[in-house]
Amino acid sequence: MTMKKIFIFILFFPLFSCNDWIDVNSEESVTFRNYFNSEQDVEDIFTTILGCEKAVIAPTMMGFFDWSALHCSNAGTFGEAYRKLEPAAIWDMDKRTSWNTHYKAIYLTNFLHENQFRFKNISQERIDFWLAQADFVKALMYFRLAQDWGEAVVAPSTEDASQQAKSPINTILTEAIQAAEAALILPTFDKLTNAQGNNINSRQYASLGTVHTLLANIYAWMGGLYDKEEYWKKAEASASLVIEGKVGFYDLVSMKDLVEKTFGKSRDLTEVIFSIEKNEQDDNWYATSSLEMYYPGFALINYPYSETDPRKVDKDDIPRILLDSVYALYPDKTDLRRKEYWWNLGQAITIEGASAPYTPNHAFINKWRDKVYSVNPEITEGSKSKLIAMEGNCIYWRLADLILLRAECRAHLGMPEAASDLNRIRERAGLDTYRGFTDKKNLLREIFRERERELFGEGHRYYDIVRNKYFRDILIGNYKTLTDDEVKKGALYLPVSSDAFLNNPLMTQNIYWLWHQN
Repeated sequence: MTMKKIFIFILFFPLFSCNDWIDVNSEESVTFRNYFNSEQDVEDIFTTILGCEKAVIAPTMMGFFDWSALHCSNAGTFGEAYRKLEPAAIWDMDKRTSWNTHYKAIYLTNFLHENQFRFKNISQERIDFWLAQADFVKALMYFRLAQDWGEAVVAPSTEDASQQAKSPINTILTEAIQAAEAALILPTFDKLTNAQGNNINSRQYASLGTVHTLLANIYAWMGGLYDKEEYWKKAEASASLVIEGKVGFYDLVSMKDLVEKTFGKSRDLTEVIFSIEKNEQDDNWYATSSLEMYYPGFALINYPYSETDPRKVDKDDIPRILLDSVYALYPDKTDLRRKEYWWNLGQAITIEGASAPYTPNHAFINKWRDKVYSVNPEITEGSKSKLIAMEGNCIYWRLADLILLRAECRAHLGMPEAASDLNRIRERAGLDTYRGFTDKKNLLREIFRERERELFGEGHRYYDIVRNKYFRDILIGNYKTLTDDEVKKGALYLPVSSDAFLNNPLMTQNIYWLWHQN
């Protein structure tokens, strides 16, 4: 899939700012009334929605929560302040805590719905298909708004010029569920086709399996938020449809193939449920001057990719993880992830010119291996190599993730099958079946640890910690001393960024961050 079709609609993005919907009027909408002359026109607008989705799900820079939950021994000068929940640092990240792009995607989805009567030369079946594709993105955006900000705005009609206040999180999650349910008309992945009738081979396009995975995640989040069994039941049911192959085919691959093919340039889709396209054509790597950080784990990439001397990793103040921390995370020597996720874990390294092999104190992540160095002479500074990307898509949900999420749901429901789900992932990693305590508290903790091991660096850890209410135990700094009242007032959410207050006197700040404003 290429994102180059965005060019026309990008010109109109100033109209789509979530903070400026009060300025959108009916005259501006006239611009598009004669636009929908073919199915391709509808697909082009949806491609722009995908561009918004990509900016939210796979940004080129790490966000606040990526740093907060980075599994490391040191996050470097820049990252440590975020790990410790230091307010001054968070306010410095104001532009990166904006929900603007989320609402661009929602606006465009609403725009398609409101203007579907204008579509020409397209069947109702294909209209429904593209609207359902857009509804999935809308649902995902509302879910991310609920996860990251809690309270947020319910976007009005595209021609509604009224000012909007925030709604409670339950309302936002309800919007996410309603949009996701509207997308349940989508077929399984193998039946997706584009405007030309060609099969779609990108997992960034939603299918029935993708929608049920989203619903499983929404309901699991609500289960953690409200501690109600009904939500865990709904999450378990949605996850089971996907895992059991009732809404599309997904399967686990070997650990070796996961790293070399799924995460790498081969882009194997067998285990992938939903991913964001990342490639040279769409991302203009020629103009890229630094490593794109769309996985939090990329912060730990150093030797032997961006650094040629392992001694510097031990010495410099950079994001890094101690060897002992990795051993503690993967205590079993037979765990295949020790080998596949890490570069020669604990082995001495021969360094040219050194009198003896060097044994590092830190571990070197090797989960992403297909390196991309800049070929732009203005960036490479002569012959110096500059790492700018790791070849491969940004995988957001994969089957192993969902199996462990179902295990969590089943543990909450007291289902003995929870251990079976846990063991399926352990066995793939070369481990024996789990033989520890199976009471709810201990089993949930073990499932969480397995998610840490399996999904290392993939961006789920902060949300797993919050959903399980482990933040005081696992996170550091001010997270450890948060009171229940501070959590209730929004300490685990992002502050509302300054641009959300432009032209909207009804906007209010998260109370915790209002207390800690610069």
